[in-house]
Amino acid sequence: MNYLWRFTVGAIACMTACSPSGDDPDGRDAPSRATADSEQCDILTAADVQAVTGTSVERMDRNPAVGAGGTCVNFAGADGQVYLGVNRLNSTSEYRGTVGAVPEDVYPDKQALPGLGDEAVLFKGPGGVRFLVARKSTSGVVLFPLGKGYNMSDQQLRDLAAKALASGS
Repeated sequence: MNYLWRFTVGAIACMTACSPSGDDPDGRDAPSRATADSEQCDILTAADVQAVTGTSVERMDRNPAVGAGGTCVNFAGADGQVYLGVNRLNSTSEYRGTVGAVPEDVYPDKQALPGLGDEAVLFKGPGGVRFLVARKSTSGVVLFPLGKGYNMSDQQLRDLAAKALASGS
């Protein structure tokens, strides 16, 4: 399951970062935009994550091989293990593409989250795996807890998404 999870997160993170947005129909600028996002992506900070979850975290470099597949930012716990990955979405079409690409066999439980941005969905699977996708206007966020991040509550995940949407718009 761990290998499948890392593969799924990495594939979705790559699809999100590399897919063309509604503002860029031919996709020529998508990789450079993803690079710029990862270098300057502050929609969530370590202090934000700690304030919401009570867990001390720090930014870590993107490294899908260890599960740190977030194209915006990744956080590690005090033990150095990946805790939370974050992707930024830059258009409504990226939001819809990401939601449509989430594999039902890994995340069989799909819950709409009314009141979180304009649209939001929380996907859940066995073993505590979760994947939250939210959008407000043309900005959006994907949050995926990993490792000890599985202990994060759905409400904490929702609060982090609300914070990211507020700072990303």
